[in-house]
Amino acid sequence: MSAWDDFQNNAISFVVETSYLEWDTHFPSIAVCETDNQERIAEFADRTYGDPHDFNFNEIVKELVYFKGLSFYTLQMCGPNVTSKHEDCFKKDFTEFSAEVRSPCSGLFKKCAWNNIEFNCCDFFQVMNTEIGVCYGINSIQTRNAKVPTYPMVSNIHTGPGSLYLEILGMASVSTALKFLKVVSPSGLQVYLLGEQEVPTMTTFTTDVIPISPHMHVHRFIAIREIENQPEVKDVSVEQRKCKFTYENDLGIYRHYSYSACCVHCRKNAQLKVCGCVHHLMPNVPKEFFCDINGLYCLNKYYNNLVVLKAHWSNRTGLVCNCLPSCTEFEMSVIKDNKFGIQENHGVVEITLERLPSERYKRNVVRGKLDLVVSTGGIAALFLGASILSFVEIIYYFFVRPVGDDIIKPKTKRFK
Repeated sequence: MSAWDDFQNNAISFVVETSYLEWDTHFPSIAVCETDNQERIAEFADRTYGDPHDFNFNEIVKELVYFKGLSFYTLQMCGPNVTSKHEDCFKKDFTEFSAEVRSPCSGLFKKCAWNNIEFNCCDFFQVMNTEIGVCYGINSIQTRNAKVPTYPMVSNIHTGPGSLYLEILGMASVSTALKFLKVVSPSGLQVYLLGEQEVPTMTTFTTDVIPISPHMHVHRFIAIREIENQPEVKDVSVEQRKCKFTYENDLGIYRHYSYSACCVHCRKNAQLKVCGCVHHLMPNVPKEFFCDINGLYCLNKYYNNLVVLKAHWSNRTGLVCNCLPSCTEFEMSVIKDNKFGIQENHGVVEITLERLPSERYKRNVVRGKLDLVVSTGGIAALFLGASILSFVEIIYYFFVRPVGDDIIKPKTKRFK
């Protein structure tokens, strides 16, 4: 029983490797997500509702295009409990708002460079459908397409620590009064630093997100510790290693497994169970499952139960998602952030690997199937004076040999 318990619960061990001279360190996946664009919202509202119109509809468009789980203005103007709804409430299907308002890739990026070598941003930043809307990601396997080349964002002793430089255009415009007062408008973009298998979500840690504002240069220095897996780890069951490889994906919502993708799948199932629909930005879901105005009311009512994550042992309100981590995730630490103002109207974000890592984790198999057989055989030999061969002999003497004798004896008589 002790051998079986060790095989089930202590099959994997972590060690720290320090042979860093041979390593290729992969840069984090970078996703750029638009969170506001007042100029495009105003243009869309003028086209849809006319000019002039009730400016509460600008807020409705913002809530629906950049949906974060709540819909205050939408429900206040057009909700099921409103007795006299505004005539413009259902002028357009709100599931179509996002495609018309959000900026395309060419409207977001001005310049991209890796280790001071400039490249075309939109050739490598690919569309990434997320639960917070369309983002653009680089160095992510979730967006990887065989027809689209990938940019080699690798750091080693030959290349030195990598650095990614981005000049970003698509932010909320600054009004004339704000320009005069030299006050910067709220950020309209967020840059996510993630593992290559992860995706931006409503619950991504704020430490992994850099808000971008016009006239602001943010330079973040990071340190990375990757996890290397022994080849035999793939032969160990998921329950034993307590993690999943990216190809062990049964979610259906993304092509590759990750902890964040599992959380999105969990939230989708919870929304379907509680409200019978999912919000209109949920990726890879047929349109007939999207919520109407009654569904949005339900999502708003049960916001804490559907958005906020909690542990299974917690007593607070929240959503329990029993999601395992990815076996290939890494540990990223923020060393420091440098922020300073610039003259240009765009924002700049620079992400630099502070140093080449001097150590990494390695997941090893210490108790595999062969170890279980050897351990069990040793225990049997010590206490019973038997081995696996002894058990095979029992089967042989009681089942194989009698059958063999019945076949051989008639042949022997015939020859005599």
